[in-house]
Amino acid sequence: MIKETYIIKRKESALNVVQTTIESVRNKDITRTGLRVYDNGLIGVAGKIGKADEDKLEADATEALKQKISYPYELAGDNNLNLTFDCDIKNSNDFINETEDILYHLREKYPDFAFSNKARIVNKNIQLKNDKNLDLSYQDKYISIELIYKTKDSINLMDGGIFYSSRKYDKKKILNFWGKILNAHKNNMALPKEGTYPVIFFEHAAFGLGFSKLIEDLNGLSFGSKTSLLSDKAGQKVFNNDFTLYQSLNPDDNIGAPFFDAEGIVNKDYRYTLIENGTVITPYTDKKTAKMFNFPLTGSAGAAYDSIPGICPVGFKIKESGKTIKELLGGQQGILIMISIGGNFTPQGDYAAPVQLAFFFDGENFIGRLTDIQLSSNMFDLFGKDYRGVSSNSLLPGLTNEKLLVMDMKVSKI
Repeated sequence: MIKETYIIKRKESALNVVQTTIESVRNKDITRTGLRVYDNGLIGVAGKIGKADEDKLEADATEALKQKISYPYELAGDNNLNLTFDCDIKNSNDFINETEDILYHLREKYPDFAFSNKARIVNKNIQLKNDKNLDLSYQDKYISIELIYKTKDSINLMDGGIFYSSRKYDKKKILNFWGKILNAHKNNMALPKEGTYPVIFFEHAAFGLGFSKLIEDLNGLSFGSKTSLLSDKAGQKVFNNDFTLYQSLNPDDNIGAPFFDAEGIVNKDYRYTLIENGTVITPYTDKKTAKMFNFPLTGSAGAAYDSIPGICPVGFKIKESGKTIKELLGGQQGILIMISIGGNFTPQGDYAAPVQLAFFFDGENFIGRLTDIQLSSNMFDLFGKDYRGVSSNSLLPGLTNEKLLVMDMKVSKI
C-alpha cells in the first residue's frame, strides 16, 4: 500500500470595502489535509479541515478502499521540488495601511465615485508527498484588489471595476493606471458605426469572458468522446499560424496555482503545448483520460483536498506575439473589454456577448467609455483569420504579467 498526503494551506486577510472605506477585516488561516492510499489498483481518500491526525486519516482512507474505487495508474514519484514566491507587502498590517492610503487617494481624487468590494493579501502553501519519493511544495504570497465602482448619481448597482492582482506592488503606478480608467469613464462615447473592430481582452480574463468554448473543446473527455468541435482535428492546422496555446502551471503565468497538478505531474517549463502554430496537437488530460483514449498525459488533474483527482482545466497561456499592444493595433483604436456578462457560444462555435463596459483604447491611452454594445464572431475565426495576437507588454510593466489579447470582431449596438 502506498500513502500520499495532499495539504492545502491558505492564510489571508480580507478587507471589506464599503463607500470607499474599509468597513471590516476578516482573517483566515485554514489547513486542509487529504490523505490518499493506493492498493491493488484501488484508491481510498480521507480528509480533515484543521489540525489533522495522520494515523486517523490513514485508517479512514484505508477503510475507504472497501468502496472499490478504481485507480490503476502509475503514481508520480522520484521528484523533490520546492518553489516559493514572496510579495512586496510583507504582512497584513502593512496591507491594511496601504489599502487605506489607496482608498484615501480615491476619495480625494474621485469624489464622484463610490468604491466597494474586497481587497486581500493571500499566502498559499500546497504540498503533495508520497511513499514513492515524491515531495512537491509550492508557496505563493500575493495581493488581490477587486473594487467595483459606481458614480454617485448613477441608478446602477455598479458602473465598472478596477482590479489588481500581483506579487509586486507600486502604489503610485497602480493609482496612475486606475486613474486613466476612471478619467476615461467620465467621457461617454457612442459606437461611431457598426462593423469590425480590433477588440482587446486581458488575456486571463478572456477565457472567463466567453472563450471558455475553446477550453471546453480541448477537454480530453469531450475530445475523445467526439463531442468536441476539435475531436477530428488532431494534427490539423485549424487556427492562425501565430496562435500557440499552452496548458500552463508556470508561476510566471499564474498566481496562486501550484506548478504541479493534483496527480503530481510536473511538465518541462511547467507548460504543455496543446495548439502549436495553429495546429491542434492534443487535448489536455489527467491520467484516467489519457489512458482511456490513448492521449498524451498533459498533467491536467484537479482535486479538492479530500477527493479523487479528475480532469480539470488547470491553467492556460497563449504564446506572445513579440509585438506591443500598439503594434498589434496597427494605428487603429481598439475596444478594450472590461465587463462582459452573459455571452455564450452555440454548439457550432458561434459567439455573441453583450458588453457592459468597454473603452476605446489606442495602445497607450484610454480614450472614452463605451456601453450598450454587442460582440459576435465564431471560435474558428477568433483564433483563425481574425486573430492578431497577444501583446509582449502589459499595461503595468514590471508589476504584472497580464498581457492583452487582440482579435477582430463584429461590434454592434444593442
